[in-house]
Amino acid sequence: MTKMPKTIIMPIYNGARARSIFNTDIYGELISDDSLKLVIACPSVKVDFYRENFPASNVVFEAVDLPSEHEFGRVLSRVAFNLLPTSTIRGKHKIYYHRYGNYFKFFILGIANRTLGQLPFIKNFIRFLDKFVPLNADVAALFEKYHPDLLIAPDIVFPPDRIFMRVASRSDVYTVGMARSWDNLTSKGVVQVMPEKLVVYTNRMVEEAIKIVGMKREDVFMAGPPQFDRYYKKSETTREQFLKGLGISPEKRVVLAAPFFDRYTGSAVVMINGLLDAIKTGKLPKDIQILVRYRPGTPPIAEGLLKKSENLTITVPCEVHFDGRGRLSTTEDFEWRKEDVDLLMNSLRWSDVVINTVSTLSVDASVYDKPVINVRFDAEPSCPPMHSVMVMLPNHDHYKAIEASGGVKLVGSMDEMISAINAYLKNPKLDAEGRERLRQEQIVFMDGKAGHRIADFIKGELVKF
Repeated sequence: MTKMPKTIIMPIYNGARARSIFNTDIYGELISDDSLKLVIACPSVKVDFYRENFPASNVVFEAVDLPSEHEFGRVLSRVAFNLLPTSTIRGKHKIYYHRYGNYFKFFILGIANRTLGQLPFIKNFIRFLDKFVPLNADVAALFEKYHPDLLIAPDIVFPPDRIFMRVASRSDVYTVGMARSWDNLTSKGVVQVMPEKLVVYTNRMVEEAIKIVGMKREDVFMAGPPQFDRYYKKSETTREQFLKGLGISPEKRVVLAAPFFDRYTGSAVVMINGLLDAIKTGKLPKDIQILVRYRPGTPPIAEGLLKKSENLTITVPCEVHFDGRGRLSTTEDFEWRKEDVDLLMNSLRWSDVVINTVSTLSVDASVYDKPVINVRFDAEPSCPPMHSVMVMLPNHDHYKAIEASGGVKLVGSMDEMISAINAYLKNPKLDAEGRERLRQEQIVFMDGKAGHRIADFIKGELVKF
């Protein structure tokens, strides 16, 4: 008798989550197993894109639009967010105050976070209330249609994933959840629906899963970041091929500049123009090429604001965009194709210095042992507080560890940035020990097998039932 395949449902409602699954060995190893059937739920606007780009004989792509969460669920999620007692959440309160005003609300939220958020029963009370949030009918119908053996939630703090976890919990379907990024457990709020198992990247995240989320140690699996696996494989593109493809002379040294914080680009314009002026005046070497990399989701700088220069090259990642329909969002979303991942990987691999603000690009760059400069000033004097680097950055829990590693150089002015670039170009080994410490803390496994470990872990959990 032919054994029926085990069925896994997996929601993919965001391009960043898609990258962590489709562009890693997690997906490749799951679809290569004939004993498994994957049901990928996604917004209807993306279903054709996914079917075309990630086809497999044992994969079904189901369009399940999530236009909104039930009102009680939305209210509860705001409570859960505001009562997670972390420095990152309090920093976000500060940003929201500068963005929307209302000092009284900011004051009350701060008190609630420091008092109610610290109460030992508050997380369980929020989870108890979540049991009364009505289930999404379309998601419930999907579970009824496929009778899954397992739910994989790529991001347990992402609202669409929470909607699926809610149905799984009440349908007695086993859930393997994932913390998609280094900051997820400290920056998104109380986890409202608990998974049976949780996959994280690092030792620090294991501690956060236990202390902040409330998981038992035996239910947390540390695998490393799967999206980094490709970095450890031999490059398909030589330095000369990559640079010539961008119209850059292979004789040039490359400064990868990604000085973006959010959608605001005012300070980035001042910094990029400042670097071009430094090359022109001789403060930086003439053989420097400034390779600008936008942050996915940041709009392009308006024509004419950046100075014309043969030392400037601009790249735009993730050019495939979708509107926010069907994923609880009004913002545009983007998707990572192979060429987008290649652009990121080669930009890092073949650069000499990397500049960013508060980005995992610092961790990416450490794979290749590239000197990293972090911006710690607002280059535009009139930068609104709501977009200020200095308003938000001191409060990021996850980034404090990156700074403390000594693997990134913090600069507080253009003069300090230029000085740091010159120092790293002269001696790329500066701060190498800090970068090694950063790799050990933020990547852990430098073997390119995180996706393999996660896929094996998922299969191992399926064997239990």
